This record gives sequence, structure tokens and C-alpha cells, in this order.
Amino acid sequence: MGNLTAYLQSAFAEHCPGGWTSRAEVPLLSKELNELFGYSSRADILLAKNDDSRRLWIEFEVSRADPVANHAKFATAHLFSRQRESDCFISMVSSHVVRGRRNLAANTIYVMREAGMNAFQTVLLPDFDPRRIKDLNHLDVGALGARMLPVRREIERAISISESVVATREKRIYFASNLLEVMLNLRRWNRELLTPEGRDLWGTRTIRYFVFDPRSRDFAPSKFCAYVPVDRVVERFSGRTVVEMTVGLYATLETESSFDGHRARNHLARNLAMNKFDSRERPDILELFGQWLDGYGSAVNVHPAGPVFLVPDDWWI
Repeated sequence: MGNLTAYLQSAFAEHCPGGWTSRAEVPLLSKELNELFGYSSRADILLAKNDDSRRLWIEFEVSRADPVANHAKFATAHLFSRQRESDCFISMVSSHVVRGRRNLAANTIYVMREAGMNAFQTVLLPDFDPRRIKDLNHLDVGALGARMLPVRREIERAISISESVVATREKRIYFASNLLEVMLNLRRWNRELLTPEGRDLWGTRTIRYFVFDPRSRDFAPSKFCAYVPVDRVVERFSGRTVVEMTVGLYATLETESSFDGHRARNHLARNLAMNKFDSRERPDILELFGQWLDGYGSAVNVHPAGPVFLVPDDWWI
């Protein structure tokens, strides 16, 4: 465990919001089972409401070590001591964890959900690039305290991404908790809008805010990218779970007041550190946008004021 994790454990307790408590190094399993297995399953933080109506079991993944090991510990613990309905596993992964390992861990969350767990992966200190994370992790706890890290925002992110925005009979809708989820939504929207069925469902909506994927050079509406569905009841390991937003589901949610475009943009910028650019600020992106738009014709109706782009930090690419 690096110094940054130790600092965050104490800082979460210090900055814990009203009505919540924060404890560090909380065991998942009994001492007897830990001794039998030969390894200890503990959460870096247990952030819980005072009435126990929500319990967030949080792991900080700071360094380049493989974060999937902790996902596996929590998933296997679920086999021997089932997660409560009020429980939720949250992995908070820094930019210092390389892209492949970070994304493998994010995809493992879907496997955990297939096993019936409430599980999420989000970003830790998203405004800090890998070098800054590495430097912070080598400071002592006292020096870290002097850096005035945005601990309250880290707590707010953990709480907000694990609380559903809309609940239907079959699904709960959450904010996208990491940039991979955002880009999977972007990919899904582009794929569906190439079909007549997708275009008919999407209709003539006017769009101003677009997420931009620098890897694929594709774009998609920011509101579509900012929300993800999670099945309320899982057929265990069915292999049929839809992990992205779909145009059909999006159309059914638009009457929900909490399914809001402004909230979506604010979440992407504040919680996932996406950078917002007016088209005049980034003529290079605007040129790519024009090329992309040519492929969709009348299916994409751009706001008369022009597009605004939400772009991930360079460390994500």
C-alpha cells in the first residue's frame, strides 16, 4: 500500500459527509475463512450511511499494479458471504494504472454484476496525470495533507456514481462511472445510427454537446454517453447483458426529469475530468467533426450555435 492510499483513508474519515461514517481496512470475510484461504480480503474504505441503508466498499488503485486482483477478492468473497442489497463495491483507479489494466478491471465489473453484485469502477483523482500520481504516492502523509487534494470531490464521486438516477421495472440508470463506459456508449450510438431503425428511433433531436473519442475520431451526443443501464435482475452468466445505453432505451427515458442533459455534461466534466471546448477553440476537432458528420447526413441535427466538444484528458488515450 502506497502513501497516497494511507492518506486517503484518513482524509475520507476527516471529510466524511454528514450522515456517513468512514472506516479503513475493513475485512470482507471472517478471520477463520481468511486463515483457510491464506489471504486477507479487506476494503481500503467502508463508507456507510449511519442507518446502514448504503455501504460502499472502496478500493484505491493508485499504482501500476494489476487492479483486477482486488476485483477477484471481492467477487470470491461474495460466494462465501453474499453482498447485501445495500452494499456496493467501488474501485477507484488512478491514471497511473496503464490503460489495458485499467480497462480490463473496468470490464471485470460487468462480470461481477453478472454474479449478482452491485459493482462500479470510477477514476481516482481524474485531474492528475500519471506522473503527478506517482509523485504524490512517494510523498509522506504529512506532505500529502499540505497538498490540499480534492478529497471531498472523491467522496462525492463515489457516492454519486453508485446511486441510480432513474429506476425502471427492469433497469437502474446510473451516471457513467469511467471513460470506458462513456466511449462504449459513443461506439453504440454510432453503430445504431447507421441503421434505419436507429435513425427512426433517434428522430430529429437537436444536439449541441458532443463527446469526442480521439482514438476512433467519432462523436456522439454527450447526454447519450453520460448514462449507463444496469439490469435490476440478472440471469446469472446469461451472456446477454447489454452494458451500453441504447437508442431505444434512451427514447423511453426522456420524460424522466432526472435524465437531464445539463446534469450529464456536468458529470462528464466534473467527475470524469472531460475538457469542454467550443468549436472555435479547437479547429482541429471541428475539422474532424465535419468529416464525421458527412457520414450521417440528416440523421444528426447540430444546434445553430455550433457544436461544443467534451474531450478526455491525454492520459486516457
